[in-house]
Amino acid sequence: MGHWPIANFNANGLAFAKGKSVSTRSQFQFSFDRTEAVGAIESISSGRGWCNVVPGVIDDVEELKVNSFGLWMNHGVTVASFVTSPPRHGEVQPSSLGLLHTRGRLGRERITSLLGSAPFTVRQDHSQRGLLLEVPAATRATLVLEVMCTMTASLCDYELTGNWRLDVTAR
Repeated sequence: MGHWPIANFNANGLAFAKGKSVSTRSQFQFSFDRTEAVGAIESISSGRGWCNVVPGVIDDVEELKVNSFGLWMNHGVTVASFVTSPPRHGEVQPSSLGLLHTRGRLGRERITSLLGSAPFTVRQDHSQRGLLLEVPAATRATLVLEVMCTMTASLCDYELTGNWRLDVTAR
C-alpha cells in the first residue's frame, strides 16, 4: 500500500492538499515594536492572504462583526482588514484595505486627513459598511500597518490600551 502526501507544493511554493490551497492562521499582540506585524504583512503580499488589525481597548467590548442581515452592528471596536490579491494574467493586482467602524460616512476631507501621505484610493465610503481603500501593489508594509493603526485608533469609540492584535491568514 502506498503513502499519499498530506500536502504538495505548487510552483509558487504554496501548499495544497487534494487540489485546494492550505491556509495557515496566526494571531499575535504588538504595541510599540511593530517589527513582527510588519513582517506578517510582508508575508501575505503578492496575493498570499489577508490580515485584521484590532486595537486593544480598556472596556470588555467585542469587535465589529456582520450580523445575519448583512448590516453592521451599531457598537463594537473598529477593525481594519488588509486583503492581498494574487496576480491575474501575470499582472500584479492592488490590495484592499477595509475599515469597519460606527461613524457613518467619513467624507473626503476626513479620509484625506486620516490617510496622511498614503497614496490609497477610496473605493467606498458607505454609511453602514465602512470604508474601502485600494492599496497600490508596491506599497510598503510599514505604511499599510501605520494607516491601519492610525485609522482604527482615530475611529474607535473606546479608550485604547496601546496594544494591538493582528490576525493573519496566509494562503
